[in-house]
Amino acid sequence: MIESIDLSLCDGCGVCIESCPTDVLRLMEAGKPWAVEPKTWKAVIVYPNDCHSCRLCALDCHVDAIRVTHALEIPPPFLVHR
Repeated sequence: MIESIDLSLCDGCGVCIESCPTDVLRLMEAGKPWAVEPKTWKAVIVYPNDCHSCRLCALDCHVDAIRVTHALEIPPPFLVHR
């Protein structure tokens, strides 16, 4: 699952979006919508539950802004064994 995207590192190139086979990421405008200065685009996680942890987005990111984890979260009822 994609853990996070460091927006201070992301330059909005869109390579991660093109490399994602499950269409988890999108480019969105960063900053205040009413601001006059030029807007910058950043990659954001839109569908985190669709992520398969393939790490293609993180591998293709040339600024290393994406963190992907392979941690498996097991719901509490499955942790109890009697």
